[in-house]
Amino acid sequence: MPPMVESATGFTLGCDHCVSGSPNEQAAFNFEAAFGQMKLKEGQGQEKSNAWGRDQKRGEYNTKSHVVLTTHPRRGSPIQIKWGATSPAERGPIIATLSQPRLRNAIGTHNGSYSVYRSIAVAAGKMDPMFRPDLHNTAPPVMIPPNPSWFDPTKIVSMDPWGHMIVDSYGSHLKEGVDIRPTIAITKAHIQMLELVEAMEKGRLQADGNILQSDGSCVVTKAAIEHVWYLPGVAQRFNITEATLRRCMFEQTGGMFPELITRSDLEVFLPPIGGLTVYIFGPAEYLQDPSKVCTVRVHDECNGSDVFGSDICTCRPYLVHGIEECVRTAQNGGVGVIVYFRKEGRSLGEVSLEDSLGGGTDLG
Repeated sequence: MPPMVESATGFTLGCDHCVSGSPNEQAAFNFEAAFGQMKLKEGQGQEKSNAWGRDQKRGEYNTKSHVVLTTHPRRGSPIQIKWGATSPAERGPIIATLSQPRLRNAIGTHNGSYSVYRSIAVAAGKMDPMFRPDLHNTAPPVMIPPNPSWFDPTKIVSMDPWGHMIVDSYGSHLKEGVDIRPTIAITKAHIQMLELVEAMEKGRLQADGNILQSDGSCVVTKAAIEHVWYLPGVAQRFNITEATLRRCMFEQTGGMFPELITRSDLEVFLPPIGGLTVYIFGPAEYLQDPSKVCTVRVHDECNGSDVFGSDICTCRPYLVHGIEECVRTAQNGGVGVIVYFRKEGRSLGEVSLEDSLGGGTDLG
């Protein structure tokens, strides 16, 4: 067993014995054997819980495998990503799943911050860590075909434009057992807001039976989107180097993703943040037609106002006005778009937002 170095927080492995590895290879050192019998500091009188598996009271969890740190691999994924390619086959699928670590070609994993909840479900024995969803019958009811911007690596840098076409674009990979997940889901839906009924009563909007129904509900195309960042493109957008971007993200996430530093060969990152939802009013294909008027409202989530109608801010009225304009544009032969970001308080978070509104924090 390698020597232990005592620190203020307990014990760590000596630097000369740090274990490196990657999802492409198993580390040779067995953390279970090293830490399984480790004791707390003298005087506490109890055995330290095993951090690398379930303790004896809860039963074992995957104790036969090693903990694998994500550092330099001996070889990368055989499935490469060519961002901005002119076809999905040339571009290659985004593989950020955990069931096939040798095939991973992206940093992070799917579902953003919800992956933390998934880890709890797995740890509690409520979810199979190797679970794979059935993607049959998941084809979108509205197909959004490729656009020229999909083929320019500088145009789209924060989402996978092929993310809703997994079954059609990568069916051969799926048949071979490659675990690929969609990053975009598209459906048809109705939305209802009392303010739209009020707008009809006051004559600002009229029901047409197509876009706006007589009960005030709107027929929309809804697309849920996960963030997929092409790091070279994101860095270019902010006029910084990719190395600066990677280091700052590594440091500001508390070292959550070592691959940002150690895996320069991986250029795609699925960040652990909330995604976005796009609501399309009118035919989705009009988004490709430059002759059509397009009304867009980009809106950051505001739980207090948007959902509960809190009067502490005016986010919901802005959202409602945007929806009214989208409906009006669609009824006049154009298309309306609401882009709803899951980033409360302009990405500050709800705690900072509420503090600033209440006068408790100066956010500059």
